[in-house]
Amino acid sequence: MPSSVFRGSLRFVFAIAFAGASACVNQALVTADETTQWLQLIEQSKSELDPNRLPSQEQTEADVVAAMNAADAFFQRVTNPTNHDAWMRFLDFGPLQSAIEGDESVAKRGNAAVELSQRLSGPEEGLELSRLVALRESLDRYLAALRYGNPERGLAVIERQLETLAGILSSEENANEQTESTPRTLADLSGEEVAQIESIVETLAAANQASDLVSRITGRYSSPNLRAFVDGRVISDAITRPVNNPERVNDCLLGTRIIGDARVVGNVTGSLLPSEGNIRLLIRLDGQFSTSTKGYNGPVTLRSSGFGQVYAARQLAITEKRVFAGEPIATASLSTQINQINHPLKLVRKIASKKAAEMKPQAEAISRRKLQDRVLEGFRQQTDEEASRTFPDLDAKMRPWLRRLDLPAPTRTIGSTTDAVHVRATMRRPFGLSAPGEGPSLSMVRTATSSGTYPGGYSAAIQVHESILNNTVMKLLAGETFTPEKLRDLTSSFGIPSDKDASAETDVTDDEPTESFEVDFSGFRPVYFEARDQTLRIGLRGDRFAQGDRELDRRLEVSAVYRPAITEDGRMILIRDEDIDLKFPGGRRLTLSQTAIKANIEEGFDKLFPMTLLHREWTLPSTLQLPTLAGRSAKVIGIDAQDGWLTLVVR
Repeated sequence: MPSSVFRGSLRFVFAIAFAGASACVNQALVTADETTQWLQLIEQSKSELDPNRLPSQEQTEADVVAAMNAADAFFQRVTNPTNHDAWMRFLDFGPLQSAIEGDESVAKRGNAAVELSQRLSGPEEGLELSRLVALRESLDRYLAALRYGNPERGLAVIERQLETLAGILSSEENANEQTESTPRTLADLSGEEVAQIESIVETLAAANQASDLVSRITGRYSSPNLRAFVDGRVISDAITRPVNNPERVNDCLLGTRIIGDARVVGNVTGSLLPSEGNIRLLIRLDGQFSTSTKGYNGPVTLRSSGFGQVYAARQLAITEKRVFAGEPIATASLSTQINQINHPLKLVRKIASKKAAEMKPQAEAISRRKLQDRVLEGFRQQTDEEASRTFPDLDAKMRPWLRRLDLPAPTRTIGSTTDAVHVRATMRRPFGLSAPGEGPSLSMVRTATSSGTYPGGYSAAIQVHESILNNTVMKLLAGETFTPEKLRDLTSSFGIPSDKDASAETDVTDDEPTESFEVDFSGFRPVYFEARDQTLRIGLRGDRFAQGDRELDRRLEVSAVYRPAITEDGRMILIRDEDIDLKFPGGRRLTLSQTAIKANIEEGFDKLFPMTLLHREWTLPSTLQLPTLAGRSAKVIGIDAQDGWLTLVVR
């Protein structure tokens, strides 16, 4: 049997180990009783604030100086003088070293430390080096120590943070009353409030305070925040192949030379098995065996035919690293009949017929064993080829980027059910928050043609939680200055087409391009998306807007709201509300000059947020070595936005 029957068809299945998927159940929620425990822990933490646990300025300052010296020595040791000098110019330790050696004010030392930390954080190659990672970590501890350098004021800040947290977890209607507040549930919290909780938790952790409370909250917000599914029928269709395998027969059986043709006709199929920690797959061959042969035994020749069934199966366990193959099995049945005996003498033909009849059971048994052995060995070789495959280390490719952003490698679990393959991934900073529970069940996701997604009704699905952005790009963007060009690059990385793309499609050119502008991203939630009540809100926060000689030096927040819609051809897309939402938090009225700039801001961001998302079909490469999938188009047939989860269903 040719290996092409199995080659390629299994590659798709193996790739699924890295896709991302999950069996979904309804999201678990924190009960009011649990929130009550949190509020009690907050009060307990207030009474246990300990100045002796605050980070030491003296010790962290010494650690920073040692880390800068170690980085300098590292580049001197591993690179040439020219490259060393280039790195030192880029890092520019001078301002911080001077501030420390001159015993400058806390503010000056803090500003120098922040500027150095910002230079050390970004996508630039080399910032993942261990010496620079260690320097960033020491700077974070140093900044925390400077922040809490005065223990009395430092603990007062922590206490206010705890009070803010208590206010978030209490009912708003009682917030300004003297009566006892009513605990809320996590379902009541907005994305903004969860982000505030995360910021408070990170502050408490940096100050070495309220460790029990920090542990309780981070433990509760620790569920996977990225999930994907591949429907089992997609896998089955990718593996299923017809078998039509002819071969020549040249054998000796009980003293008779057998020559002729044999053929196996059937199908190779694959089916998923329940498993956790790996993807378990059963590959099987079901076929019919037929022969047309001529036997030679001395002067006698016999023409015969045979028919039978063949079966072979093997389990494969697919992990992220490799494939483990179980022991294959094979069975065969065979029934033969002599169609003609040739010899000039009738008596000889009669004797040969009798002899053949006597030997038939033994001959069939031998032939059946040989057939079974051939099927087993062929099946073993073909599946061994796939089992010997190893997969690229995805973490190795991601690790430099993660280290540059001080992000730990995401944790993943893979598995399978009889209906689907799933992978769950959690992306979070050391004291960051991920999802509070499971995503919504796919069976509840409305599609263009039904009220729910069921096995066989979709090809793949992905679920993304709001916390993904908080735990990935926030540190990269916070405090940075971006132009529309950089912003378009960012949105394109999320699969959002730019206005230039839209213009290219319609052959529309802008004779008077909009004047470029720049925005200083805020330190808190510079970019966010919120998936609530079947709407998706994508927003940006800035502290300064400038265009030409005009500048607006105040906070602004701009967002666009998208809603699911069904197209005439049965797809689902996201359509933007006509107007973007531009706000200036703080309550101060805009001046006349600022009001004039507002129109420019609205125009610039109106172009940044396209009117439609997910409207393009995705086409798989025609060169894909999977005939059932090559060149096929996939379209979004289901969109769900609720409880912080965005779910996309594709077919």
